[in-house]
Amino acid sequence: MKFRALQLSILALVLATSTVRAEETDNSVQTPITVQVDQSQLVMLSTDPATVVVGNPSMADISLNGKQMFIHGHSFGETNIMVFDAAGNKILNLYVSVAHRTDNQLSIFMSNGHSTMPARYTYTCAPNCEPNMMVGDQQDWMPLILGNNQAKYKFATGSLTSDVKNQAQPPN
Repeated sequence: MKFRALQLSILALVLATSTVRAEETDNSVQTPITVQVDQSQLVMLSTDPATVVVGNPSMADISLNGKQMFIHGHSFGETNIMVFDAAGNKILNLYVSVAHRTDNQLSIFMSNGHSTMPARYTYTCAPNCEPNMMVGDQQDWMPLILGNNQAKYKFATGSLTSDVKNQAQPPN
């Protein structure tokens, strides 16, 4: 009788250990995906998601349309995205790397003589070089570009009809 109880205890311990290992394996398997900064990537899900958790939403976030999940890259770095169904089962575990293609990027570094860090100004050249704001650019440069982008959007949507006063100018 004691021998049978010992066998059952050992069997229960083996099964419990196996279950924990299987869960750890399932939780640690991450599908890698790379999303470019300021772009989106489509991921098709196997079932409708109920809950989506983004590790660092300042780097990437998502929007859903049924089984379509769009991942939007915001800033450089790495994060994870976990997707659960209505029963709480994990249906996807993504390891997201947000990168930046530099094929058409031009960065100009300028020293003003007063700072140990040179100022950086970024342009996208495809084929003409146009100002572009990137994380790490000179702080006074970004508001100018942002203001121009917002004005362009307002013109496109018809909510702005006057001249734009803050045109981005190249650095002196």
